[in-house]
Amino acid sequence: MTGWGDLARECEIWGAAGRTATWWWRDDDAVAATPALDRLLEVARGPIGLAVIPAGLHGDLAPRLRQSPAALVLQHGYQHRNHAPEGGRKSEFPDERDAQAVARDLSDGFRKLSAAFGGQFLPVLTPPWNRIGGRSVAILQSIGFIGLTRYQPRTTRVVHGLNQVNTHVDVIDWRGKNGPSGGFLGEDACLSLFIGHLQARRQGQADRDEPTGVLSHHLVHDPATWRFLEKLRDFLANQAAARLLDPSAAFREDNSQTGKLSGSNA
Repeated sequence: MTGWGDLARECEIWGAAGRTATWWWRDDDAVAATPALDRLLEVARGPIGLAVIPAGLHGDLAPRLRQSPAALVLQHGYQHRNHAPEGGRKSEFPDERDAQAVARDLSDGFRKLSAAFGGQFLPVLTPPWNRIGGRSVAILQSIGFIGLTRYQPRTTRVVHGLNQVNTHVDVIDWRGKNGPSGGFLGEDACLSLFIGHLQARRQGQADRDEPTGVLSHHLVHDPATWRFLEKLRDFLANQAAARLLDPSAAFREDNSQTGKLSGSNA
């Protein structure tokens, strides 16, 4: 079994090497001001990237987020609708989709979020299901995006002019390995994934400068998921060699600098 002590020891190894184990937090599928969103923001108590679905945006979300300036808005596709060919893995922007339709949706979503959130909108695309075709990625910078975030360790930091910062630990058990689909993945599984990515970074088996990404989905959290995220928040706040990055810092900065031990923590 993997415990919090194991994760603390990994962070201590980073500290002993004079480096900071950087993290960031992304939460997907926000569309409205809901009790679940209120709880997420209370649990986070700090920087978090909210992936908002433009086509589903409710008018109450922007006023609510203005009360939580540490929460930045990312663009979560446009409609979160599957356009993959029959039998293919779900994707809103597969290469098989009409290029003009893709460009229209991405641009419309960008304009909608820019108008609603202003400076709280960080122009980073979070493709639904963490999948997007290469042809779609190639047009993102021309629309105004500065970043792209998917799932699993990145193999390159810059993709078609965009800074790529992925997530690495989805706390939701989508495949139902520990019960009904949509429940908590489990503390042992999550901690093992966190430690695995941190070790891979430290040993050069993954990009050393990519912050370790937490991925949550506030609308489907069960009590166990909330408890784990609260524990994680408190853990990071008390680790001298760990720092939770503001999403804008994760995407706008060269994290080879933020990865050096600075003495500050989340």
